[in-house]
Parts: sequence; structure tokens; C-alpha cells
Amino acid sequence: MLEIEYLPEPKLQFGSFFEHEDSKTGLAEFGPFGKNVQGLHPPAIKLGFIGTRETIAGAKEWIEELRLPIESENRKTLGNTTKQDDTAQGLFGAGILDDSSRQDESFVRVLKILNRDFIGFSDNTQFGCAFKVNDRWDRTLQPHVINATLEIEDKQKRIWELVKLFDDEIEILFKTNPSPNIIILALTPQMVDEAHSVKITGNFYLNFRRAIKARAMKWGIPIQLIQRNTILGKKGRGRKEPLQEKATRAWNFCTALYYKADGVPWRPTSFQKDTCFVGIDFYVARELKDRLTMRSSVAQAFDYLGQGLVLRGDPFEWNEEKEGRSPHMTKEGAKNLIRATLNEYIRVKGSTPKRVVVHKSSRFWGSDHGNLNELEGFQEGIQSVLQTIEFDLVTLSQSGVKLFREGMYPPLRGTYFRIGDDHHYLYTMGFIPYLATYPGAYVPDPWHIVEHHGGSSKKDLFREVLELTKMNVNNCSFADGTPITLSFAEKVGEIMKHIPEGEPLQTGYKFYM
Repeated sequence: MLEIEYLPEPKLQFGSFFEHEDSKTGLAEFGPFGKNVQGLHPPAIKLGFIGTRETIAGAKEWIEELRLPIESENRKTLGNTTKQDDTAQGLFGAGILDDSSRQDESFVRVLKILNRDFIGFSDNTQFGCAFKVNDRWDRTLQPHVINATLEIEDKQKRIWELVKLFDDEIEILFKTNPSPNIIILALTPQMVDEAHSVKITGNFYLNFRRAIKARAMKWGIPIQLIQRNTILGKKGRGRKEPLQEKATRAWNFCTALYYKADGVPWRPTSFQKDTCFVGIDFYVARELKDRLTMRSSVAQAFDYLGQGLVLRGDPFEWNEEKEGRSPHMTKEGAKNLIRATLNEYIRVKGSTPKRVVVHKSSRFWGSDHGNLNELEGFQEGIQSVLQTIEFDLVTLSQSGVKLFREGMYPPLRGTYFRIGDDHHYLYTMGFIPYLATYPGAYVPDPWHIVEHHGGSSKKDLFREVLELTKMNVNNCSFADGTPITLSFAEKVGEIMKHIPEGEPLQTGYKFYM
């Protein structure tokens, strides 16, 4: 038996408690949610810069450009225009505009919904926040020092020397009083080409971007890496994916920096304030031999404001040949990780959650796997914090099961369907009525609830998943296809593996963006 239902698009809340389903529209009309609550809105963001004189100048030009509106290059025009050649008629009468076509400009602008014009980031726009720059927060790297570093033959040593070069300057800015809120690392094209990453062993790569974020974490100032080519709107050498147009880059850049400065761009409207969402994943800490790896778990916890915490579990050995490719924690490891996560959540938030939702992409192994009894470990860990906490333990996986919709577009985002009583699915990507299109490049796969332990209905769990796909503040898109509890886990793990045991570890989500 097949049952299909549409789950309405979740709304987000912005300034003046305005609600809308699209992040760009909400920000453009009423600004970020942080303006509603004292302490959640920075009126100014102090920016530090590290790079050459040229790259710093270019970065500052970009910051200056962001103060003013930027018109989107993406236009979607539907229907007939005032002047149109009959041969330009497409299917179903949809017109194709040419340079000679006369049209109502306001009509075209309204249809720039997929990526609307950037409103400008300043005190005078709805952002109500401005970037502040000062020469005292500039640290200039000398070209001959950079060249000497990039000429080091051993690429692993070359990357670590470049990391040290930047880290030394970050330390100086940290000790500058007052220090900047965010430090921008303005990279040269040579740095990107010559010191990007190198294979260490197996699947372990030393990556400059991740290594500098890991190394700089001890200073407690978030960093943002930008390239000269990105500022200029050019594709770098060897870059395959298309570069986003300028308005999109402006929305994403400003939203991310606003969050890194402890602002709240938006918040979901339906999440309960006392619910904590946790994503669990694993990463290879280091590779040993005979497919024996040292694994470590990572937990991401999010509250109703979308503010996140990141914690690392204890490392453990995992043998793929004997135990399978998907790693699992011991009962004690799972118990310790979830307990540490909730205790940190309580310490930061000042209150104990009444409900915990744990998302994992692999199954929760139980007592039939001996000491690898994650299920009881998570349950005991949650209840050791407070006996009355409700919980839902959910395994989510994208499925090859598909629905086919008549016409040229896939099923609607929010399409929920179930086959019998046991198999529940949800499309988090698909045709979006507000955008009047499907913004993806490939045929989307629905999510499947593979396993669930807890009292909530599958439909309600999927309603939360749908809303969690709108919580990625690292960009300003309408929605991601993956809930934030799982989408950023791999990137967090890649940064974690560059942090040696015993080194300071920041729990704030903003340090991993």
C-alpha cells in the first residue's frame, strides 16, 4: 500500500519576527532574527586581514563592494513579452527573450526569486550591521617569505610551514587590543595551487584549509579563507565546478560572517525550545595497517536557534575486514559521547533539554553485537543526564526508491510517502513551488528512515528533517538536501583529524565553517 502526502514548506523567522520560507527574502525584507533579541545581533563586525598587500587590498575592495546592493545576474522570465518573434516561442507558449525584446523591468525583477538581488551589508540596510576595518588589524606577508615557503620541495613540510606562517600572524592579531571578531586569510593563487593538499597515507590527506582552521582554533577567533580569483569572479586553475555569480557569493559570504560574529540570521518556527538535535558521525583519525584504522566519533548538537556545538569522542581501533566498513562505538563510547554533548549543551545554553533527537547515517547496533552496543550506550548516556529526557534515535539514509511526477520536474520538496507501515520516505529536494523550479542538477533521492527508537511518529520526524535542511548558515540557499545534523559532519571530521590529541578544541560551530 502506497500513501503520499505533502508536508508544507517550513517557515523561518527573521527580524521583527517576520516569517517566510525563503532566507534571502526574509533577510531582504526584515533583516536577521538576531535583531529581535539582545545579544544575538552584532551591530558591527571587526575584520582582521592576513595576506600580501595585493590580496589584502583585494579583500578590502570586496568588503567595500558588499556595503552596496549587487544586482543578480540570474533572471527567469515567463510568458509573453511586449515584443517577441513568433519563432522564439518555446513549449507551452513560454517566450525566450532576446536583446530586442521590450519588457516591463519590474516584471523581470519579481521573477528573480531563485537568486534575488543582494541588498548590501551595512547599517543602512535591513542587516543593520556593518563590517569595520582598520589598518591595525592588517598583517602583511612578504612575497619573498611566501615564495621561499612555497619552494620547499617536501609538500607536507611546505603546507605546515605555510600554516605556521599564518598562525603566527593570527596570534599577533589575537594579542592586539581590541582584537578583530573574524580574521580573513586572503590567499594568493600560488598558495592555492602549490599548497592545497597532499596525500599522507591511504585516505588521509593533509589539507591546508582544514589544517589552518585546526591550528588557529586555540586563539578563539573564527577565520575565513578567501581567494583572489573568487573576489574577481574567476575560476581558479583546475576548478571544475562553476563559480557562483556575484550576488549569490555576497549573500553566502555575509550570512556566514554574521553567524561567525555570533549573530543569528534566522531561526525555525516550529522547533520546541527544549529540543536538542544531535548528529553523530565518524572520521579516520589515522590509518594503521591491514585496513585497521583509528577512528573517532564526532557529535554536532543544535538548538532551536540553529546555534551549534561540536564535540569529539574518544579514538578507537576499527578493522574493516572483520567488522565492516561502517564503524560503530562501544557501549561506553556512545554513552560518554552523548553525555558529554548534553552536558556541554546545558553548560552553554543554561537549561536541560526535555527531548533529544539523534541522527545517524548508520544503524544503531544493539546487544547482539556484544560490546559494540551503541543503542544501550546512547540510551543510558541520555538518561544519566536526566532520567525524564525523551529521545528519538534515528538512522537516515538516502534511498534509491523514487516517485515519478508527470511533467519535466521531479516530485515536490516535502513529498512524504510510505510503503506499508514500515517504510517511510521524504523528498528534501525537488520542485519548489516558491521558486517555480527545481534548483538541483541531478534527479533527487528521497530520505528513508532506516531505523527508529523513540516515541515520535515518522511523519513528525520528517517534518523536523525538512526544517533542519534550512539551517545551514554557511550559505543562504533556500534549503539543502541534507539536514544540518548530518550535512556538515564530514567537514567537521576533516578539521578534527588535524587537531592533535591534547590540543585546544573549540566547541563552537562557527570555528568549523
